Formats: sequence, C-alpha cells, structure tokens
Amino acid sequence: MQVCVIKNTEPKNVNIPLVAAAGAGAGLALRHFMPVHKPEIDSVMFGESEVLKENNIKNAKKAVLSDLFKTAGKDKDNQALQLFIERTKASVKYDQAGSDKQLKAEAVKLAKAAKEKIKAAPAEVQKEVHNLTEKAVNKVRAAKILTEANIKSAVKQARPVWAYVLPGAALGALGAYVYNVIGTISED
Repeated sequence: MQVCVIKNTEPKNVNIPLVAAAGAGAGLALRHFMPVHKPEIDSVMFGESEVLKENNIKNAKKAVLSDLFKTAGKDKDNQALQLFIERTKASVKYDQAGSDKQLKAEAVKLAKAAKEKIKAAPAEVQKEVHNLTEKAVNKVRAAKILTEANIKSAVKQARPVWAYVLPGAALGALGAYVYNVIGTISED
C-alpha cells in the first residue's frame, strides 16, 4: 500500500475589495496629512490669507493691550505696569503714525524715554516689565499660530475627497491583484 502526502494547493490570495478599501482609507489619510503650500492656500482663500492673519494678529494685540490698560486703570500703584503701558503707548503711536516722519520721531523719543525709565527702575520692576512683555508677545504669537493652523485646516478640508480616495483604492486593488498573480506563478 502506497502513502501519499496531501498538499494544500489552494493559493494564498488577498481579498482585492478589502485591500481596495484599505487603499481608499490610506488616500483619505493622505488628504489630511499632506502639507499645504502657498499656491493651494491662495486658491482656496482667494489670496486673502495674509490679510486674515494680519487682522487676527492686530485684534489679538488690541485685546491684550485693552486688558492691560484696564488693569492699569484699576492698579495705579503698580510701577511695572505703568512703565509697560508707557512704552506700549509709544509703540502704538509709532504704528499709527504711518508715513508721517514727525509723528514717528515723536514716538521714537517717547519710546526712548520709557526705555530709560525702565532701565532706571529697580531690578524687581524691570523683571516684572519683562514678564509683562513676554506674556503679551506669547498671546499674540499664539493668535498667529492658531490662525495659520485654522487656515491650513480649512484648505485641507477643501481638498476634493475623490481625488484621494479613487487613486488609493485603485493602487490597493492593483497591488492585491499583482500579489495574487505573483503568488500563483511562484507556486507553479
């Protein structure tokens, strides 16, 4: 009596529709994780992204300064806050001067005077002025970063879904088909 070894001749195939669905999911992920470039931002935002950033930064500066002015009005004994406000008023005056050289020169004189007063103040007051400056700068920087992130997110959401899903699904199906064919050929 002869003994025969039973071989499993069924090839190890990959389910093509399942891999196509995985490719479509990868395409959707790619849609979100691909970096955003300036021409794409301009096409979606109609070239207004820089204006939007500037407006949000200006609004953040106004909000920070108005909060500090309110605090300075309530706490008139805080020397550091008063010095910071004096220096900030000179900066605001310089920004508002535009192209008027005389107003800019006056603003520069006010800023220099405020800077000298801060240097002449005690070390604790100087440190507090520095902390106030850092807080204001950080709030404005956060507004800038959030605005940029919101713009990029809006551009990513405006990308067409099918332009990423269909190629992903097609590449996944093609890859599964090639794998199945090569697997069948290698067994023969």
